[in-house]
Amino acid sequence: MNSIQKYYAKPGMNPVITTKGILFSVILVASQLVVMKEGKAQDRCQAAIEGVTSDIQGRIGAVTTVGRFSTAEFRGSSERMETYQSPFNNADEIIIFFLKTEMDMQPVSRKQDRAGYNIMNSPKLTRTYAQKIISDCEPVASVKFSYWEWTQGWSLNKDNELVEDKCKNSDGNLYWGQNLCV
Repeated sequence: MNSIQKYYAKPGMNPVITTKGILFSVILVASQLVVMKEGKAQDRCQAAIEGVTSDIQGRIGAVTTVGRFSTAEFRGSSERMETYQSPFNNADEIIIFFLKTEMDMQPVSRKQDRAGYNIMNSPKLTRTYAQKIISDCEPVASVKFSYWEWTQGWSLNKDNELVEDKCKNSDGNLYWGQNLCV
């Protein structure tokens, strides 16, 4: 008997059962690690979204609404949106930050409105926000910022590169990586 069998196998016990027991234990531990990893990934994603939300709220001084949608939810029933679909199988979620403006139902101050406008006018800042969320949130492939009727976004393209969404007029269909411009 080798040393493992001596240690685990008791007299009259079949060493094959011991080997099966060890294999079962290894599989059980591995499956628990996978569940823990998924939980940590969700925690990282939530922390990234909350971090960006907190930074935006710190700059604006007003509550920002965050929406998280699958492309199917985002497209809704609009014919124009039926072509709006992520090119990725595993990443089809969109995060949208709705920045408060003076024109909202619950308006903010002029200073807060200006801070929201400044965020929208800073592609470097919005790209940094989008990179953080997309890198920490596996199912997310697009991050958008909405300020009244102005939407700016960053999406992964087919080459898995983060690119700024293109502005498109309201005529015709919207495709992945496009925003409706007013």
